Amino acid sequence: MAVKFTTINSSQKVWMARVAYKGLRRAKVCKTKQEARDVEAELLRALKAEALQTQQATAAPATIKHLCELYVLDLEARGRAADSIGRAVTTAKAIEAVSPALLALPISRVTARDVYDFRQGRLRAGSKPSTVNRDLRTIRAMLKQARPDFKFPGAAFLPEDETRVRWLRPEEEILVLEPMPSPFREIAKLAALTLMRQGEILTLRREHVHLDQGVVMLPRAKAGARPVILSAEAQKLLRDRLEATTGCEWVFPSPQGRPYDRSYIGRVFRKAARAAGLKDFRFHDLRHHGATMALNRGFTAPIVMALGGWKTERMMRRYAAVTDQTLRAAAEAVSGAEVLGPRLATDRASALGHESATMTPR
Repeated sequence: MAVKFTTINSSQKVWMARVAYKGLRRAKVCKTKQEARDVEAELLRALKAEALQTQQATAAPATIKHLCELYVLDLEARGRAADSIGRAVTTAKAIEAVSPALLALPISRVTARDVYDFRQGRLRAGSKPSTVNRDLRTIRAMLKQARPDFKFPGAAFLPEDETRVRWLRPEEEILVLEPMPSPFREIAKLAALTLMRQGEILTLRREHVHLDQGVVMLPRAKAGARPVILSAEAQKLLRDRLEATTGCEWVFPSPQGRPYDRSYIGRVFRKAARAAGLKDFRFHDLRHHGATMALNRGFTAPIVMALGGWKTERMMRRYAAVTDQTLRAAAEAVSGAEVLGPRLATDRASALGHESATMTPR
């Protein structure tokens, strides 16, 4: 693969993207270097897809291994977010680790028993129910494309622990985030402030940030392209980062000039969380934290859904929870206590005073 500034037609200066993969070659002329880089990635995906299709056509029948590879390429071709693509890759690795025989199994011979065997293998390996369920959802999506007639066993999904705390109290937020070194501190803060996913932040480009409008435009979010509205604090954070990384296309580049690896960020964050006394709080939980804070400050479900890019209220409710403080305030409201709020408490007191003044003593 290469991106070069070259001359064509004796005098015309252009950027050329060239790609080679398994004997196949493609090239395309572009106007800018950035366009050439984007085209380079697209050409490589197209060549990989073409090579796999050729391989699949000559090797019958197609196997789960082929299906996993084609599914990843399909996600890339459809412009899906890095999180979705990464999940598909992780699921393929999980199949290889706990059920390698399944990879060689022809797609036409997959049964519900194979799905249950994979699930049990993941559980024996120590995976949590939520992790197993994510893998099962990926396998279901893959099989749906290849075998629409296959009835995926819904009973294979495991009940998940919905009681785990996934938000931070103000003092916990300070203890976890502030001691983290830069730029990891800023990455974590931006996740909590904007509800952006880890992959969206790590692959955030300068061109996606529009501080004059107070918005980040994500062209490849998990649920499709979407805008992310920035608070004043988030705008300041991004402004400082853009000034600190002048000349780099990424907002949060690693020392090598590329986006940080997701697993590395996860390890850094877990270490900070444990140092603050939190044993089971992960980076992705910052998204839960932000959604919970918005919901408990009185914003409606549609607003929180738009803020986090969720398509359904059911999905949003998996991330946002009503805190004890909000429930306690609601309980006090039922009892008529003054915790209802200054204005409502004043109105109630005025009404009681008026009633007392108009009553005739017996």
